[in-house]
Amino acid sequence: MNDNKFNYKDQVLNIACMLSTVYRELFIYGLNAALHNELRDIKDIFEDGEEYPGDVALLEALDDENIKIILSAMYDIEEYGDSLLNINNISDKELNEGLENGLGSEYAPDYGEAVENDYRFWLNEVMGYTHLSVFNLLTLCYSLSNGVNEVPEEHVSSLYFPTDESLALLDMGDQNVKLLTELAFKLSDCANDLCEKL
Repeated sequence: MNDNKFNYKDQVLNIACMLSTVYRELFIYGLNAALHNELRDIKDIFEDGEEYPGDVALLEALDDENIKIILSAMYDIEEYGDSLLNINNISDKELNEGLENGLGSEYAPDYGEAVENDYRFWLNEVMGYTHLSVFNLLTLCYSLSNGVNEVPEEHVSSLYFPTDESLALLDMGDQNVKLLTELAFKLSDCANDLCEKL
């Protein structure tokens, strides 16, 4: 998507890759939070630099309400992402090729230097990242609605949160936009739930 000409199908693939990236990042945030709470004992099992298991079942086994909120967001992303792929007849192969070619990578946070942080830090980070993902999702919906790659500056602030004002900028008759705005509302609710628990 480096050229300036808008391509609807390419943008939908970009959104699918974005959702895959956000799903993965939410898992990482959830795991880091859990490693400072219910899973703190597991940290002693692994050597420094060794990777932790990447199985969602690890988080699903926890009782932490905040982890359950993160999982809820992940489940929503998975469900809506699968629907997006099905509606647009995008194969897993196309999705994986897009991811391998770097699509969606711009939505991964920069963790910077590895620093030992605490449980509250990771919850704040996941809350902020989820809010940012909602904004990114709404800007991509604007792109699909208006056939443009960039959101005009005067509309950017209207897309920070899913509101009546942001919805007025979107083509709710577009099946993809309708689906993705529903997801934006669900993710916004999850971010707000995390905020209330902090």
